[in-house]
Amino acid sequence: MSELLAAGDLSGLPQQGLIVVGFSGGADSTALCHWLLGKVDPQRLVLAHVNHQLRGEESQRDEEACRAFAQGHGLRLEVLREDVAALACQEGLGLEECGRNVRYRFFESLAPGKEDRILTAHNANDNLETILLHLCRGTSLPGLLGIPYSRGKVLRPLLKVPREEIEAYCRREGLSYVTDSSNLSQEYTRNRLRHQVLPVLEELNPQVLEAVSRMVGTLSQDESFLEEQASSLLKEARVPWGLDAALLGASHRAVQTRALRLFCREQGVPPLEKQHVDALCCCLAQGGETGLPGGFLAQCSQGVFSLKKMGEAGEVEGFSQEVALGKTDLPCGKTLFLQVKPLSRGENSPKIHNLLFKNALDYDIITGNLRARSRREGDRFSPAGRRLSKSMKQLFQEQKVPVFQRGRVVLLEAAGQLVFCEGVGPAEGFQVTGRTKWALLVDIRERE
Repeated sequence: MSELLAAGDLSGLPQQGLIVVGFSGGADSTALCHWLLGKVDPQRLVLAHVNHQLRGEESQRDEEACRAFAQGHGLRLEVLREDVAALACQEGLGLEECGRNVRYRFFESLAPGKEDRILTAHNANDNLETILLHLCRGTSLPGLLGIPYSRGKVLRPLLKVPREEIEAYCRREGLSYVTDSSNLSQEYTRNRLRHQVLPVLEELNPQVLEAVSRMVGTLSQDESFLEEQASSLLKEARVPWGLDAALLGASHRAVQTRALRLFCREQGVPPLEKQHVDALCCCLAQGGETGLPGGFLAQCSQGVFSLKKMGEAGEVEGFSQEVALGKTDLPCGKTLFLQVKPLSRGENSPKIHNLLFKNALDYDIITGNLRARSRREGDRFSPAGRRLSKSMKQLFQEQKVPVFQRGRVVLLEAAGQLVFCEGVGPAEGFQVTGRTKWALLVDIRERE
């Protein structure tokens, strides 16, 4: 069995679905396609070639070589021709980034099914080059892990296979392949690493690829542990209006920064650079606010760390609308769900009532139509079981509701009286009791 077959990894490939292979016609992708013929049903394979139209006749030569390989092996080939240079200028991107975006959009369009996968022919040398590039730019731990074996639908079966072994496989199997002349140009940083730096590293340690692979394995375990810790911290720190700033602030910086990145990613914030993470940590420690990519604003006040999208509908105040059972989208960017539930009698009823107390109303005593609205000047609310009345400002301060969130807090009103406050629960006199026959379940969520 060849080295290539031993090191290739298809562990993430489902038993069914299309297999879209990024196919340039070079040694790596040619070897990958040929190797797959002995591993999977050829009917599942879709070879995907992108003609970037950057190298004139050579680009056309590559496309024709891909067609010849596909026809020779009875495989389906899909080709996209894209003027990447013009598109990069139009979108304000570099050629490499634009070309990568074009390729992956094309691959994804060919793999719409849940079980479909995209395979690329990145190898061990590619991974080492990527790690060195990250290192030169000043990377953190995730950057030292290099190219991931899988990301979404994308798998990289040859990631642990040295380029030398791939080329040897092609020679043994009599496979012809094209060579991209731009790979020889010293204008590209990756090429300079490949032709000038890697030979020196291999002189210092002929087994440098295996050494780096071991490093990645060890660091992956460390990163996995830190990510687990960050997820646990994030879960523990969640409060109704964001995250508990004190709990986050007391955590180890390595876990804290990962929890902040995870929280921002959940909220739709674009990938953060180190400067953004440092600003978030400063905001967390000192209070105040800081801007983030994508028009987001992070704020720490009232002991709560939270995010908002600048200019989002959630900033609208003064909303008021009649609501009915079922689902209602509100102007504040949230969705209200109302459901009536009959309460049984018997030994378990007190327990049921306790579970419902914070998120339900006694439906038997509600008269008139329900209305969802925001706060108004002069509003006061009497939380059930507390035998007192508070202004909304006092209540928001007590609940640690960030100032910019207060206009989005949902209040329910029946017959002109406030009966429910988001984050607080039912008003005095409207809570579920042992006499309640029908409960109105209240569920308020951020709209996706």
